[in-house]
Amino acid sequence: MSLVTMLIRNSTKNLYVPLLSSYQLYFPSNSFHLKESTTTQEKPVQKKTVAIPKITLIFDNNLIVTTFEDAQKLSKRRDLKLVKIIDLDTKTKRPVYKLMTGTEYHQEDLKQRLENKKLKKEAFIKGEKLLMLKDNIAEHDLESYGNKILKWLSKSYQVNAVISSSNANMEKTEKVFSNLVNFLKDEGRILQKRIKGADLKFQIVPPKREKKEEL
Repeated sequence: MSLVTMLIRNSTKNLYVPLLSSYQLYFPSNSFHLKESTTTQEKPVQKKTVAIPKITLIFDNNLIVTTFEDAQKLSKRRDLKLVKIIDLDTKTKRPVYKLMTGTEYHQEDLKQRLENKKLKKEAFIKGEKLLMLKDNIAEHDLESYGNKILKWLSKSYQVNAVISSSNANMEKTEKVFSNLVNFLKDEGRILQKRIKGADLKFQIVPPKREKKEEL
């Protein structure tokens, strides 16, 4: 800190007083003294901690309560597939995921494909459409895509949908999925919902048609 030299003259001699810049000089009644200046220090603002949502993970026939990010890291270390099997457990209020080997995953995927093929025949699918969404999509844009899906479903198309996560946080992705499902209501059926990497994939098919009885 720099020193400020103050020259004080009295009747007999010159008096030099070295003065720190953080002090103030007062001259009451032909005398002087130093007084430390006071400065107010602002208290640091404490950031609010945001609770990280938990999931239930099935691994080696054990149930583990952890975060989705930690489950993803574990799946990469063990070279396993992280598959969501329950959207929300009614007891724990948490989604349920399972770590599967490549063989287990392909068997489950084949099973879902066979069921999907059967449902296609029941719904009289004419063709397929691809829909790509991001988890930061605006509400009015999601509504526009929802109307487009309804139009495709009315023409007997199957919609293959993908919702991509921007930061590997599936909470926002699941919210977009839930909002889309609520928009469609009973106008479409959701099939083969699964998570691959940072993407949530699923199919939307028209409602099942009831066969008319022949007269």
